[in-house]
Amino acid sequence: MRVGVEWTGEQPLTILTKDNLGFAYDGVSTPLHRYTPVETTVNAVGPALDYYWHVYDLAQDCVNQGGISHVLMIQPPARDDRP
Repeated sequence: MRVGVEWTGEQPLTILTKDNLGFAYDGVSTPLHRYTPVETTVNAVGPALDYYWHVYDLAQDCVNQGGISHVLMIQPPARDDRP
C-alpha cells in the first residue's frame, strides 16, 4: 500500500488532531510543504489482528509527518490478543 497527499493549497498542509474536548486542534502540527508518500506491504489474507496492526502502523507513519503522535480513529486490540 502507498499513501500520498497531493496538496495545492496556498498554505502548507496541516494535519489536525483533537483536543481533550473533541475539537479540532493544530497546536502540535508541523506545517508540511511537501508530503512524502508512505509505503508498506500488507498481507490481506494473514491473521486479522496482523492486518489491523499493519493498517494502524501505516496510518501512524502518515500522521507522524505532520507532528501528530497518535492515531485516534483506528484502535486495534493489544498486539498480544491472539485467538
